[in-house]
Amino acid sequence: MSFTDNFGNPKGLLGRMMLVTMEREHLPMAKWAFPQLDIPDTGDILDIGCGGGYNIKRLLEASAGANVAGIDISEESVRKARKINKTEFGKRCSIYKGSVGSLPFDDESFDLITAFETVFFWPDLKSNLHEVLRVVKPEGSFAIINNYGDPNIDWEKKVPCMKRYTAEQIQEFMASAGFRETTVAKKDNLFLVTGRKRVREA
Repeated sequence: MSFTDNFGNPKGLLGRMMLVTMEREHLPMAKWAFPQLDIPDTGDILDIGCGGGYNIKRLLEASAGANVAGIDISEESVRKARKINKTEFGKRCSIYKGSVGSLPFDDESFDLITAFETVFFWPDLKSNLHEVLRVVKPEGSFAIINNYGDPNIDWEKKVPCMKRYTAEQIQEFMASAGFRETTVAKKDNLFLVTGRKRVREA
């Protein structure tokens, strides 16, 4: 497996190196995005594509009593995330290996779902957004946080497993999937797209 293949699914030694690099590079994104997230003090939170689990740790620290789950397709990521969150793992924290295409959770399970720097690697973004919507509670929210990267680099050629979208495209896809009150925030190459799940009609 090449180094670029590890962007979407870290494996082995290269994958472990990638997870350390990703945390360092993603820290400014997390610092910018976290104050804008509607993090509940109780309830349930899910981080999709949790990587090494650093944002799970931040979510646990930001919430007084919510349970925080993480899921990632990479075994290396799951192993690292459990280690990083060992103090709360099995208590307020649970971490699973799995895919966004088939989330192993009941309908309407989470008050907040986050996806940091991961949707560019999702296999079918439009379909996957419907799956995310399924597990969001009514009035719950979903937040996508990404770095669009240097616009002068052809990232899809450099990283073949990657497909980039603009914030506005993601906002449109979220609205089409059924999210309401979708918003976009930007800073430099960073963007945050959020949406809420509609309350079911009686």
